[in-house]
Amino acid sequence: MPKKKRRSYRRANIEVTEETYLPGIIDALQELVTKEVHIGAQGDEELAMIAGIHEYGSLKAGIPARSFIGAGKKKAQTPISRVVKEGVVELVTGNLETDDLLRKIGDVGKDRVLKNFDKMRTPPLSPLYARRKGNKQILRDEEQLRESITAVVVKKKGGRRR
Repeated sequence: MPKKKRRSYRRANIEVTEETYLPGIIDALQELVTKEVHIGAQGDEELAMIAGIHEYGSLKAGIPARSFIGAGKKKAQTPISRVVKEGVVELVTGNLETDDLLRKIGDVGKDRVLKNFDKMRTPPLSPLYARRKGNKQILRDEEQLRESITAVVVKKKGGRRR
């Protein structure tokens, strides 16, 4: 017998009264579900290749995975949840625009990815490569990779529509 899927629900502290304009709330939330935030590295082909190799590793080149984006996003989940919970209340009450909330979410996520990038220590560089490079810092040759990390608000493809 298959296990029942576990669901979690989060509540926003919103009080609905006679003055509450529900169609306005629905419109604000509808706009929110048609957009999403993408956090990742943005640049030319070479930079995309470098980011991909470091994120996932390369068996052929003998480079281990150093997930700076995925691990950073994972570490950003709790702070992003807090921003969303507070932001939805502000959105529904009319004190915040949808794009502003999404930008806040992107900024928090990008900040956590950058913090994760700065703290990367494992797996260490091979001794031969560290000697050739001159230091043991991971992912830090020209700072281009770090500076390519962005957060962008985009429309969802195939998202829910009314």
